[in-house]
Amino acid sequence: MTTFTPQEIILKNGATVLIRPALASDAQPLIHLIQAYILDSEHLLLTTEEYQPTEAQQEAWIASFENSKNSLLLVAEYEGQLIGNIDLNGSPRHKLRHTAMVGMGMLLAWRNTGLGTAMLNAAVSWATAHPLLERLWLQVYHNNEAGIALYHKCGFKEEGRQPEFIKVREGVYADNILMARSVSSAQA
Repeated sequence: MTTFTPQEIILKNGATVLIRPALASDAQPLIHLIQAYILDSEHLLLTTEEYQPTEAQQEAWIASFENSKNSLLLVAEYEGQLIGNIDLNGSPRHKLRHTAMVGMGMLLAWRNTGLGTAMLNAAVSWATAHPLLERLWLQVYHNNEAGIALYHKCGFKEEGRQPEFIKVREGVYADNILMARSVSSAQA
């Protein structure tokens, strides 16, 4: 299993942020973080009504990453407060265990500071060193220009599009863009 060494990153706003693996003790703060950024984002599939885990459920979710050979859950912390997270959810299926789906989010105040780039680069670096992983993939709304730019910057390429796949609200749809990149040491 490949371990992740915590990293201190200095962002564009001068703040020093710690990127580290999530711990069971992060369960409640992580719930609050995710609920906060769900409210501030129009580009997430998850709604606040759907995301109401108990602390025990969140601890189990964190443990699922610790117990998986091809998955990683990182948090970004500033002055003891969680401000963002990223996960690589590796497939448990034998024929797909070389892949991991990327999911990430951060508080509104930390967008456009370089935090997304730092978290994504940290996760990609870990995946590149991981002996099982070869490809990372993600889904993004077609109108999430900042997200798409970030993913391109970090080496992801569009591989497909599902027109009007996401129902934003009654009568309003968004295309789902599939993006991926190689992370195997032979192809990276």
